[in-house]
Amino acid sequence: MYPVRAHKAAYKPPDKGNLKVARDYRVKEIKMFEILREISIYLFFLWIVWVVSYSQRDPAAFHVQESLRAHFLAPGDWYLDFEEIYRHERFWNWTEKVLPYALIADKWYNGADPNDMKGFLGDRVNRRLGPAWMRQIRVVPGSCNVSEYMRSLVDECADWPLYSAEERRRFAPGWKLEGADVNEDRPEYHHKSGSEMNSLPYWGRLGLYPSGGYYLMFDESIQGVIDQLEKLKQELWIDHYTRAIFIEFSAYNPYVNLYSICTMLFEFPGSGGIHRFARFDTIRLDEAEDFEVVKIVCECIFTLFILYFLIREILGIVKQKREYFTEPWNYCELLIIVFSLASIVLFFLRLTLANGILETFRETQGKQYITMQYINNTDELLGYMLAFVCFLATMKMLRLLRFNRRMSLLGNTLVVAARDLLAFTIIFGIVFTAFTLVFLLLLGTNLPDYSTFLRSAESSFSMILNKFSFQEMRMASPVIAPIFFFCFAIICTFILINMFLTIIITAFTIVKHDADKQSNEYEMVDFILRRFKFWTGAGKSKVEPAYSKAEPADDDCVVSDNCGDQVENLPVKVDKLITYIEKIYFAKDKAMSTEKIDKHTFLRATIAQELSGANSQQGAGPSLASARPVRSLSLVILVRERH
Repeated sequence: MYPVRAHKAAYKPPDKGNLKVARDYRVKEIKMFEILREISIYLFFLWIVWVVSYSQRDPAAFHVQESLRAHFLAPGDWYLDFEEIYRHERFWNWTEKVLPYALIADKWYNGADPNDMKGFLGDRVNRRLGPAWMRQIRVVPGSCNVSEYMRSLVDECADWPLYSAEERRRFAPGWKLEGADVNEDRPEYHHKSGSEMNSLPYWGRLGLYPSGGYYLMFDESIQGVIDQLEKLKQELWIDHYTRAIFIEFSAYNPYVNLYSICTMLFEFPGSGGIHRFARFDTIRLDEAEDFEVVKIVCECIFTLFILYFLIREILGIVKQKREYFTEPWNYCELLIIVFSLASIVLFFLRLTLANGILETFRETQGKQYITMQYINNTDELLGYMLAFVCFLATMKMLRLLRFNRRMSLLGNTLVVAARDLLAFTIIFGIVFTAFTLVFLLLLGTNLPDYSTFLRSAESSFSMILNKFSFQEMRMASPVIAPIFFFCFAIICTFILINMFLTIIITAFTIVKHDADKQSNEYEMVDFILRRFKFWTGAGKSKVEPAYSKAEPADDDCVVSDNCGDQVENLPVKVDKLITYIEKIYFAKDKAMSTEKIDKHTFLRATIAQELSGANSQQGAGPSLASARPVRSLSLVILVRERH
């Protein structure tokens, strides 16, 4: 027996299939880190957006509004309730018995004078910013035409349009034109424009009202306010030419650091009656010191993020040109940038207005007329912009899950059903508008829910949601209304809504069927979850699974009818193989060369040893991939013997 030299491992190139699996695995890891980085950065940006947005609103604002409403509107009082004012007598009763005591702090409950409460409202927690005032808007007599059949009974009338018929002349007490030039001490009869009073037009329930009017500045004492109102009442300050009365003031609550802008509107339409409307807007102009630094840092980071997004989108537009606008999510990015830039501009505008108001209040000690309409509207617009940014930024989170085909089912369903939904929307809009107009004409004069087109549309939509009062409809129109109601219920509820659901379900089935056919190669979310479980040891398996056995490469030869040419070239390859073996096993072994070893015998022994080791590892049931080397080696021995 010849001594056999220990097996020396030669370089063996990696399997192409396993190499491809490893390469794909590494590509997925790179994509995983990119996705995690993108999600982390965007979640941080979203957190900044939430902090900046919600810091503009205070939870105590709602309670301040509720306190002011209870104090000024007297809810529940059958005679003084603000919502029960429907004629002139009740208006004057409310202004004399509720308004003065709500505007000015009265004596304490033990009868002590409120010496330390000068300038405070009746609730003793809100300090007025300047005096409160009452403003009247009037129309010019003869601004409408009386029917020729009634001219013998009625000689004139006055009604809309208000802007073209607004009264701007100077009057004497009692709305008399005689002696108007000499009554300079009665400003409530002298018209002042909006530019003089630094005010804005106001949109009420019945229309848009001008910014000017006839102003009355309330006194600083309760009895003084009562005397002013009694004097105006005796002079018939409110008559049939009055179209609106505004009572306005601003206040500051030092306990919660909030500012309130209060507006109570009484509308006197030509149709008669009084329409009431009260609004109390509570805003924050400066932040508390303990949170101011955090807020400023978040606002700076938010601005840097927006500048970064702006530069990135500009570069994307320059690079992609028209293709950039084919991606729907790019429009979401642009809207976020636009609304964010608008919110930044409005924020600095509000800051400028707030500094001006506070400086005026500091100089006048709260004794001068101060209006906060501009800053209130600016704050309202800022809230709208931040609301849009929050909505779009939160909705963009859906895009971060685009690598998971299950998460994209909703978006793909809407894309597939887009054409059908467009056609359905047109049909539904036509049918819904037709029924809305029918209900407006049938019920508009009897039911307030159908008095306008918008209210009729809202009530019709509520019918689809099973929220309606059939008894009221039947009482208003006993015959026609029930017929149209049942037609509306059958067409809109049973037919159109089911058509809508059918379109969505069909599109969802198509999308789901296509998604099932797709490969999971791009299921990055699942891949990330598997890697996370492997890193944390969570789940059933705590060991990272090895690469799956690669499929045979295209250039691998399996003994079949298709590789005959390679079998013919096999003897030449075997010679090369033996030459390599000689160099590896015998080049440096001089002792072996002197003993004239039968190389062919040694080769057979070596191959037999390798085959016996391979068979012992594979077991009783070798697969095709493991059996292929055995057949190839056997073929090598057979061909070499014949050669």
